[in-house]
Amino acid sequence: QKLDLTQANSYGESAMTLTQIAFLLFAAIAAGGLLMVAMIFKKMQIPSFLGAMHGLGGLAAAAVLLVANLSSDATPERAWWALGVFAAGLAGGFLFFRVLFPRAAPMLLVAGHGSIAALGLYLLYGVAF
Repeated sequence: QKLDLTQANSYGESAMTLTQIAFLLFAAIAAGGLLMVAMIFKKMQIPSFLGAMHGLGGLAAAAVLLVANLSSDATPERAWWALGVFAAGLAGGFLFFRVLFPRAAPMLLVAGHGSIAALGLYLLYGVAF
């Protein structure tokens, strides 16, 4: 049974697709990441829950994108590339910021993590909208 969220609602407007929802979730997670970068530059302490929510939110958004990709018979190749890029960002974020550098992450790694996320958003935007 395929998920179909594109049917018109009672107002005649079409609902958002799962791919669009995944894009918006990833964009919100990216905004949280930018907030953490701003806090680093201002020499503020980042609350531990913020990093955890950033990672778990990214994981949830990736799960939504996976469901969106699997629920369509004609998923564009770019959507799969976006999922792969986001998966690499998730794995890298966990490895670098939770395992190897849990206290103070090098800014080069933070910039690389953000760049991977930006690439994933670029790829997904072309599919979602």
